[in-house]
Amino acid sequence: MPLEKKIRVLVVDDSAFMRKILRDILESDPEIEVCCEARDGAEAIEKVKQHKPDVITLDVEMPRMNGLDALKFIMSKYPTPVIMVSALTQEGAEATIKALEYGAIDFIPKPSSSISMNMRELREEIIAKVKEAARVPLKFLHFRRERLLREQITKVKKREEAAVRAVAIAASTGGPQSLLRVFEKLPGELDAGVLLVQHMPPGFTKSFAMRLDNISNINVKEAEDGEVVYNNWAYVAPGDYHMEVTMRNGKPTIRLYNGPKIHGVRPAADPMMKSVANLFGKKTVGVVMTGMGRDGAEGLAEIKRQGGITIAQDKETSIIFGMPKAAIELGVVDYVVPLDKIADTIVMALKKIPR
Repeated sequence: MPLEKKIRVLVVDDSAFMRKILRDILESDPEIEVCCEARDGAEAIEKVKQHKPDVITLDVEMPRMNGLDALKFIMSKYPTPVIMVSALTQEGAEATIKALEYGAIDFIPKPSSSISMNMRELREEIIAKVKEAARVPLKFLHFRRERLLREQITKVKKREEAAVRAVAIAASTGGPQSLLRVFEKLPGELDAGVLLVQHMPPGFTKSFAMRLDNISNINVKEAEDGEVVYNNWAYVAPGDYHMEVTMRNGKPTIRLYNGPKIHGVRPAADPMMKSVANLFGKKTVGVVMTGMGRDGAEGLAEIKRQGGITIAQDKETSIIFGMPKAAIELGVVDYVVPLDKIADTIVMALKKIPR
């Protein structure tokens, strides 16, 4: 359903060429207009004061004031939905994960200046994310201080055992900051393997997995093809690869593959969840969290069909309620809970499942 007025976007980037690319992409949609542009973070703050845009696209690396510093100020003083525009570098990935934790709604990889970039696909992603960001409730728009890294986390140090129970989690828009709150509350003695699909492009999932590992009592890593799923470990599907779990040599083993996109994304949660349900059966807990679209709903349905326990994040705490709503509407969710109760509900569900 079209909005009554156009979505007004502030484009912030130190490159005039990149500002033009983003303007052309955004204004190709009749529901969006670029109301103003800025060359750095300091100028962005002034433009926010003057024009009060509905959404901001914010470059990470800029002279004078970078995107992270501008984001902190904007979210503290002039709460506005922000989409980060990040270079495909390790430094860019780390800064982007930090920006999502600070309060940015989402991010997009920086459009390439080469003709090889699939501009049609990029256009659809950018426009969809801007439209979703414009609908985010004001209560989610505020600066969140960075969680301090625990210098000495007590990780479980008992003999590694192949998992016989599994937790399958799906998240998209709003997921990174929400998953931090879930993982920091999970106990080290989870006695289950965790499989996580967070919609992210290549280059970002490794940094995200490291961030989760820093704040979590369980071990977290980016998944690798052929590795065994162990208790008290979480495996993040790498960007651009679907992830499934199969039985190999009597142990649950991760399989990564570069198949067609599902629901327009890769990795997608549905194939991961279905494979977990088929392998672990009623010893599976499925969780669908904030995100646009319906990825994870069919996977949760399969977990429910196999006798597992299913959880969805509630509307009030979901930055985007699309994915949880789709699962709830299928009638396959056992528990609809707020964000701060998800970790406790996972633990409660696992207690109902024999080891």
